[in-house]
Amino acid sequence: MEKNMDKKIQASVPAKVILFGEHFVVYGKRALAAAINRRLVVEVSSRERSGYHVKIANIPTFGLEMDLELGQEEGKGKALLYKDYGAATKAIAYVKESIRYLEERYGIGRGGEGVEIEIKSEIPLSAGLGSSAATCVATIAALKEFFGVGGDLEGIRNDAHNIEKAVQGAASPVDTAISTYGGYVLVEKGEVKRLRLAELNLVVGCVGSIPLSIGMDTKKASEMGLKTKKIVEGVKTRKEIFTSIFDSIFAASDEITAQAIRAIEHRDFVKLGALMNINHGLLDAIGVVPRRLSELVKMSQESGALGAKVTGAGGLDEMGGVGSVLVLSGESVDRIKAVMEIAGALVMEVKTGGEGLKTITF
Repeated sequence: MEKNMDKKIQASVPAKVILFGEHFVVYGKRALAAAINRRLVVEVSSRERSGYHVKIANIPTFGLEMDLELGQEEGKGKALLYKDYGAATKAIAYVKESIRYLEERYGIGRGGEGVEIEIKSEIPLSAGLGSSAATCVATIAALKEFFGVGGDLEGIRNDAHNIEKAVQGAASPVDTAISTYGGYVLVEKGEVKRLRLAELNLVVGCVGSIPLSIGMDTKKASEMGLKTKKIVEGVKTRKEIFTSIFDSIFAASDEITAQAIRAIEHRDFVKLGALMNINHGLLDAIGVVPRRLSELVKMSQESGALGAKVTGAGGLDEMGGVGSVLVLSGESVDRIKAVMEIAGALVMEVKTGGEGLKTITF
């Protein structure tokens, strides 16, 4: 294992939107996702003191700096916070699990080296845009390069997917595949396939991210950091209770994804929008659409959108309904952006496709 402790590694990965099939993909159904032109960067460098120092500098509405000590109990790390959420170590559970995984699998970091990890992101947290997968992929890639482990893209993707599963309990391979490869990805029966499809112009409306109103409520901050896990567990519980009903819903989602790919190939955006609306209804049926996101979807549809749906994990009303909606706006982009901004959403125009993981050594 080659070590050059003077070098600095920077790994950059894209955000993602799931166009079709979120949640259903966990159970073997097809899902289509795309990279978008918002990125997260992890920079790894050496420091004089031993151990890991983590700085999350500028994620929207959230900043955290802390010494991360894996041997301590949750909540016992020394934290220096830009916005004081107390010792909210669970908010960086993915970083912590990435370090633990690399130590166990590759022996990385067992020599007590001092490592500085800085994360900068254009991706809002807890918004369904792949912030956790992006963090896992970029952290894994930067640390493996820093410690001279190397490895191909598929190995990085697989490592990052294992980390998401360890933190969340269950996780689809979609997010980590997009963070790694960029472009478009189809996941079918657990197999990741890269697709070449036309670029789409979309509008994303985000509700919340981690709200400033949390203040010193460290329990709430920790829960927000693991929002996806709670939502995924809720779907699993409901599926176990209503098995035959959920099987039909999941089969419908699988067919919607297949038809959506053909619609993009034929540039049939009217059909694509209609399929987005249907997919949203299925997500509502399995219980992952909170009121605030539902209202954004309805506003967009009434303002002329060709289609609108929740993207990613969705949200929970008891946690403020945070999450994102994805809109195929057609000719109504300005009107749709205006109504979502009036409703209090963070609104972004995005393009699909684009580069995946990029690693630079300084």
